[in-house]
Amino acid sequence: MANILIVEPTPIAAIATSRGTGAANLLTGDPREIWLDSEVGSVAVIDIDLGVERIIDTIFLGCLFGAADAATWWIKGGLAGYEDDTILDTSALRVPERDWRRRTMSHALWFGPEQLLRYIRIGVEQPAGADPLAIGALIVGDGFVPKYNKEWGSGRAVKDMSTVTRLASGGVAVVEGGRYASYSWTLGDLSEEETDRLFELQLAVGESRPLLVVENPDRTAGLRNRIHYGTLTGLRSYDRRNAVQTSWQLAIDGWAIEPDPVQQSRTIPVLTLGGEPLTLGGEFLTLGD
Repeated sequence: MANILIVEPTPIAAIATSRGTGAANLLTGDPREIWLDSEVGSVAVIDIDLGVERIIDTIFLGCLFGAADAATWWIKGGLAGYEDDTILDTSALRVPERDWRRRTMSHALWFGPEQLLRYIRIGVEQPAGADPLAIGALIVGDGFVPKYNKEWGSGRAVKDMSTVTRLASGGVAVVEGGRYASYSWTLGDLSEEETDRLFELQLAVGESRPLLVVENPDRTAGLRNRIHYGTLTGLRSYDRRNAVQTSWQLAIDGWAIEPDPVQQSRTIPVLTLGGEPLTLGGEFLTLGD
């Protein structure tokens, strides 16, 4: 199992796409502001200019809506041009999920050897017959991976923004809201260098700028649930244990980005009296709205 991965977004100087609408939305951080492809069955290209030479080891296309199981992507880049080197050969776009459930929203994640480059080209392809692909988030960065993994006690939680009010009748009034994942963890054996890097990362993003946290970036079952795109929450000071070890507790709240649940239609029964339908002015009386 790989150690936890924390990625602060690298600034992007310019972005362009070969087709579709909303390329600039990939720079906003809000996954509900999407780039939407206009075709399927062929490759759409996303070109990224970092402005200057930078080291990266992570590329994240987050909050993919409608990505088919057969959808693919590849990554190229370089110092002088967009296709100097191949970073990722054509691979499955969606990260692995658990066998028992396929979610509407997924992610794409590349995490690999460090690359020194300025230009990045990403190709994505939806198979013919699928709906056009929508992408809500983009992060390119040089991830922080501690030498020692998170301590025991880390965990996920689900937070619900719905409002539930108990009525005088004994019933319940519900105003449905978004639900999102929260994740907290502790790094317990940080060196001085690692502590400084985490400090600088928190100065850069605070509790208001999005970042990427992956519990374990190995491409194994359940990776989708191990990916957290959101903002840090409850920032606190680190705890100096001794001359060479520092402990730091961190937490992230994800974005509420799941699509609304499908509402199943239901049959409303007709009121009857002695087997005969009750009517009022020729209209059947029914239960419900």
